[in-house]
Amino acid sequence: MKINILRILSFVFLIFLTLSFIIPLVKNIQLDRSSIELPYYFLVLGKDENIESSTRTDVIILGGIDKGNIVFLPIPRDLLITIDQRERRINSVFEIYGIEGLKKEVEKLSGVQISDYIVFDYSIFKSIGDLFAPIDIYIESDMSYQDYHQNLHIDFKKGYNKLNGEELLYYVRYRDTSGDLGRIERQKNAVMALLNEVQSASINKLIEAIDIGLSNTINSFEIKDLLFLYNQVKDAQMEFISFPYLIKDSYVVVDETKIPQIQYKLKTFKTYSNQNNDKSKIIITKNFSSKLYNFYTYVFDVWKKPGYQIKVLDETFDGLSDQYSYVLFRNVEEQRKEKIKTDLKETFGTNFIEIEDKYKYFQLINFISENLLDPTVYDAVVVLNERW
Repeated sequence: MKINILRILSFVFLIFLTLSFIIPLVKNIQLDRSSIELPYYFLVLGKDENIESSTRTDVIILGGIDKGNIVFLPIPRDLLITIDQRERRINSVFEIYGIEGLKKEVEKLSGVQISDYIVFDYSIFKSIGDLFAPIDIYIESDMSYQDYHQNLHIDFKKGYNKLNGEELLYYVRYRDTSGDLGRIERQKNAVMALLNEVQSASINKLIEAIDIGLSNTINSFEIKDLLFLYNQVKDAQMEFISFPYLIKDSYVVVDETKIPQIQYKLKTFKTYSNQNNDKSKIIITKNFSSKLYNFYTYVFDVWKKPGYQIKVLDETFDGLSDQYSYVLFRNVEEQRKEKIKTDLKETFGTNFIEIEDKYKYFQLINFISENLLDPTVYDAVVVLNERW
């Protein structure tokens, strides 16, 4: 978790570095002239390669902004997802399907719509470092490394060092025994050192820095939107949340039982809580079409079990075979799950197949959402077939 937070801070600081370049120049611009609607969501993608090449993204962070709040969700780069009926690690999606493909997959996981993105690599440290050089960096221990294949040559001594852009890039790319944690700390140190230089920079350097910050990244931002967002987050409460995942057979997979909590948090900027812990909340819908009777009336006629809050959705979900009835559980402990399954079987006289397929899971959740219901506040979604 600490690594994730430091990783986020490093790259978030880099975004705000660009904003810091812009703000001194535009004090007279009205910051509310933007087409952006809140809540607003964006992707931060980082990779340690030339920005022109299609490579895997080392860092995938979903950011969300609402009035007075900003939340960041780091997504594990090795997370296994299914795309085009094939399992892939999510850090390969950008390389194969581009930014739109990656946005789509993150939207499926998060349940929110992503408006903008920024993609950059570590080479931006060189460009901006050269502009503000020499950069004062305190190095805590000697750093020595030679890698002719990567053209990486490092020989820094402990103490204060004055670095040019190329040396600053070497500094942030250096790996020692502390692994990713040490590297992320150095990235953060470099960003903070650059911020110190920005505070005393001339107008000409600030203008040039704007061009570097926006031209040497792949991004979809407009300056007026960045200004609006800066105005929203400059005094905002910042929060970091963890992506729910499990390790299965050495693979990182989605913990689907906790996804609803994350989606609720991202949509509302509030912590999910089940207000009626004494009652199970269930949505009941169907996978068939029939005009012979009223589905709503039928469900409430046959449901006699106490301790439930029932919501009936009289719409047809065609994402599952109509040969069976199904149930999807959302963050339900085993004891309550077994109670719900037993009550369903006794009420409708049939077994229910538990939905575990990730694709079907998100299909059903999207179906519920499209019908103006919030699936995150329900314990289970039931899909009935016509053969009760």
